[in-house]
Amino acid sequence: MARRELGINAFVVAILCLLTIITATPFVWMILTSFKTNAETMAIPLQFLPDSFMMDNFVSLFDRFNFQVYYINSVITTIGITIPQVLVSALAAYAFARIDFPGKNFIFLMLMMALLVPIHLILVPRFILMMHLGWVNRLIAVIVPSIPSIFATFFIRQHIMTIPRELDESAHLDGCSHFRIFALIILPLSKSSLAAMSILALVFSWNLLIWPLVALSSMSNFTLPIGIANFQGQFNVRFNDLMAGATVAVIPVLVFFLIGQKYFLEGIATTGLKA
Repeated sequence: MARRELGINAFVVAILCLLTIITATPFVWMILTSFKTNAETMAIPLQFLPDSFMMDNFVSLFDRFNFQVYYINSVITTIGITIPQVLVSALAAYAFARIDFPGKNFIFLMLMMALLVPIHLILVPRFILMMHLGWVNRLIAVIVPSIPSIFATFFIRQHIMTIPRELDESAHLDGCSHFRIFALIILPLSKSSLAAMSILALVFSWNLLIWPLVALSSMSNFTLPIGIANFQGQFNVRFNDLMAGATVAVIPVLVFFLIGQKYFLEGIATTGLKA
C-alpha cells in the first residue's frame, strides 16, 4: 500500500513538474529574448540563450519609443479603474446579498446574462456615447466605462452571502444603517475577497487593449498594451523590442501579485458558492 501511494505521489509530482515547465517556458523565453539582438531572434535553428545579455533593448524602449508615457498612462488608468470598481462592486454586492427590494433576483439574473454579451458588440455604442460626452481620445474614456463590473459584483456577493446574517441583524437592532453595517461589519470581514478582486481588477485594467485601442488615437494617451502592440510593424516584427516591452510591462503586476498572493489565495478559497 505504501509503495502504491509513493508511486501515485511520484506520478502527481511528475505531472505538476511537467505543467510547470510548460507554463514557465513562454515567460522564460520572453525574458531571454528581451536580451537578444534582432538577428538572434530570427536565427535558425532557434537560439534559446543570447550570446550576451544586452540592455540596449530596454534602453531603446524609453529613448526611442517613449515607453515612460505609456507606463504613466497605464498607471493612471489602472488606479482609476481598480479602486472605484472594487468599491462600486462591493456596494452593489451588499445590496444584492443583504437588501430585499422588488425585482432583485430578476435584475441580478439580467446582469449575469449580460456577461454572455461579447465586448465587441458594445464597442460602437460605447464609442458614440464617449463622443457625445466629448471624452474621445482622453483617458477618462477608458476609465469610466470600465468601472462597472458584473463579475466583481458577483464575486464579492458570493463572499458576503457566507457571512452570518445574525451579525448585521444585531447591528440593525442597535440602530445601524445599511451603510454603517456595510462599512463596520461587512467590509472588515470581506478583506480577503476584496483583496483577491483588487488583484483581478488590476490585472484586467493593466492588460486592457481592445477598448483603449478604440477610444484613444493619440500616442501621448496610449497605454502599455497599445504601445507594445505598435512594435509589430506591417512588414516585420522586432521581437527583441517586443519582448523587452512585455518584460517591463509584466513587472508591476508580478510584484503586486507576489505581495498580495496570500490574500488572493485566501479570497479565492473562502468565497463561497451560496446562492
